[in-house]
Amino acid sequence: MPAVDADLVERLSHHDEYFTAKELVRFLERHHAVEGPGVPRDLVEAYAEELEYDLDRLRTSLDDRQTDARTWQSGERLYNIDGNVSIYPPSWHEQLAGTTDLPNYVEVMLESVRAPEGVEIDQSDLGVSQEALLTAVEIIGGIDRGSARELLRSQRLEGNLVLWAFQNPEELVRLPEETTD
Repeated sequence: MPAVDADLVERLSHHDEYFTAKELVRFLERHHAVEGPGVPRDLVEAYAEELEYDLDRLRTSLDDRQTDARTWQSGERLYNIDGNVSIYPPSWHEQLAGTTDLPNYVEVMLESVRAPEGVEIDQSDLGVSQEALLTAVEIIGGIDRGSARELLRSQRLEGNLVLWAFQNPEELVRLPEETTD
């Protein structure tokens, strides 16, 4: 069984409710450094065991959510990546590895956005929630949340991104509108 970080177990134990399988994977991807993208499934199970989660229930949840898809799938999916599990598909890890250029993240993440059938949406009206963007750059870019926030701030001030509140208390991050001369 892999070694767990006692400090992370302590932080997790202070939550009022059990984490879902996806929430636990997200937390571990953000806070427990491992080699390569994602986290080993046995590491997820080791944390769950330390937290006295129902292991059978967690394993069933992981099995139900895991996919071998290379691109984003709707729903509460978890992705198999070289034997690890991630909240992001392999294509995102491949396209964004080694970069903290937030417009690239927004572009890749927006490729996954699809309008409901029969509804037409102008792509320029779409955005990525600030929280989702920060989490993605934190996990895939390998930087801490404070650095991700500072990147968002600086890249917004440079005009590379636009923050837009679209009838939602949470700001959406969009690419700036292209202008033609």
